[in-house]
Amino acid sequence: MSQNLRASLLISGLALLIYLPFLGAVHLFDWDEINFAESAREMLLTQEYFQVQINYMPFWEKPPLFIWMQAFSMKIFGLNEFAARFPNVICGVLTLLLIYHLGSNHFNERTGWYWVLAYAGSMTPQLYFKTGIIDPFFNLFIFLSIVMIAQAAMLDKKKRKGIYFLGGLFLGLALLTKGPVSVIVVALCIAVVLLLRSFRFYFDLLDVLLFSLSTLMVSFAWYGVEFLRHGMWFFQEFIRYQQELASQSVASHGQPWYYHPVVLLIGAFPASVIALRAFGENLTWNEDQKNFRNWMAVLFWVVLILFSMVKTKIIHYSSLCYLPLTFLAALVMESCHVQRIQYRRSNAVIAALIGFTVAITFFAIPLLLGTSLKTDFIASLRDPFAAANLKQDVSWPWYTFLAGIFMFISTLLAARWLWNRELKKAFPMLFGGTLIALQLFLLLGVPRLEKYTQGPAIEFLEQVQSENAYVETLGYKSYAQYFYGKMMPVEDTTSLRIYCDTTLYRYEGQASRDIPNQQFKGWLMHGKIDRPAYFISKIQSREVFEPQETLEVIGEKGGFVFYKRVN
Repeated sequence: MSQNLRASLLISGLALLIYLPFLGAVHLFDWDEINFAESAREMLLTQEYFQVQINYMPFWEKPPLFIWMQAFSMKIFGLNEFAARFPNVICGVLTLLLIYHLGSNHFNERTGWYWVLAYAGSMTPQLYFKTGIIDPFFNLFIFLSIVMIAQAAMLDKKKRKGIYFLGGLFLGLALLTKGPVSVIVVALCIAVVLLLRSFRFYFDLLDVLLFSLSTLMVSFAWYGVEFLRHGMWFFQEFIRYQQELASQSVASHGQPWYYHPVVLLIGAFPASVIALRAFGENLTWNEDQKNFRNWMAVLFWVVLILFSMVKTKIIHYSSLCYLPLTFLAALVMESCHVQRIQYRRSNAVIAALIGFTVAITFFAIPLLLGTSLKTDFIASLRDPFAAANLKQDVSWPWYTFLAGIFMFISTLLAARWLWNRELKKAFPMLFGGTLIALQLFLLLGVPRLEKYTQGPAIEFLEQVQSENAYVETLGYKSYAQYFYGKMMPVEDTTSLRIYCDTTLYRYEGQASRDIPNQQFKGWLMHGKIDRPAYFISKIQSREVFEPQETLEVIGEKGGFVFYKRVN
């Protein structure tokens, strides 16, 4: 058995050991996880695989590739949390294998292992492969496209044609996964590299044509077919939504400009701290390594600056930075190993500060919510919804403190060894300790936290799902009612169509994609419906909906109020 094969099998096994256990131990989270899983569920029910749907209405926000993966997974494992998240486990295995081989090929085997250690042992990079969101595959496809372009830059004209063709294929897959932002990222990276090279082109017209042709060929599998089937209206809504994301804060996701740098520094810890040294020095040995390092640095800065400028800021928008950031961390670790550079003690201090902050957070959550401090903590909250949810009786036994304790001890040991420059012990302890501490928190803490955030609503939905009823939210947006309520499509659409035709004037000035859902909710409350209808609101909205003559309060739990249509 070759060394590469042994390493690949070992990495695959480690990846499955990290990402696979307890994958379905907690419900899917609103919005994104439930959103995509529900689209996959509706695909299977309706057999409509080309047009993405939510509540059996066209969903303009995402192309279907990842949802196809989830639908295939649900075919095998059933309509559950495990199936919705399983595709990203495969993505995690592929990602770790890829970065190991890239690090080994461009530098050496040790760098490949350092890269795997940095990615698997950092917080949000490892967390994302245990979720059911689109971004892991989207990031992987964009990254592969960039890697192909970077590698083609070092080849002669004959050899690079196929590499550019592959780069276009991966960009096409990214387009099918999340949309045109992938083209913007790749184009900006190319533009920045050309600027740094004083516009010395390393591709010709045929290279551009091959890259573009393969991108169009793959993306036509959905974009082209959808255009032929339904014309331009779907794309007009799709493009309008992408413009809104860039130009305004959509769905209350506005944040300050420094949001993503802070998210990366803390969320991608410890790789973020280790990588700091790589931004100020050239840690490469030859032209190939310098070329690869430059592309990684450009990708990092393009993504960070682009999504810091975009008005809508969500934590996973900067997740494409994880790949170049963990590479730069691996490059620092390799440079320290061969004593090309000396690790700075100031970085050890930063690592200790962030590590202890994470440890305190892991420790403080069960302390605040599982002891007598809970009463005072709830009294300090100004949000009635959060306060009502936290009043629920959730057990926090002694072992829920283990994540915080483990994180504190591993950070303490790693910081000491970093300070003393005992790096062969410090790096494995820092990344390995973070990996295990986060796994413990995901297993012991997150299921309990979920009971506070959405637990009562999910519990209610699971109770009524056998009734084949309609379920909707009032006063807030959610996708949980569709997936966990097992909503079926409207069978007799005549009454719904008449209601929509007579109430359209109410929705003037709203985004056209929002109108069908608002009309549907109005029909459930006031129209002629063919089966029972239930509603969920948050506690601060009860004064708005309780006076409705068609609604009867049937329960309340945590911060949620539950209603049933009575006439």
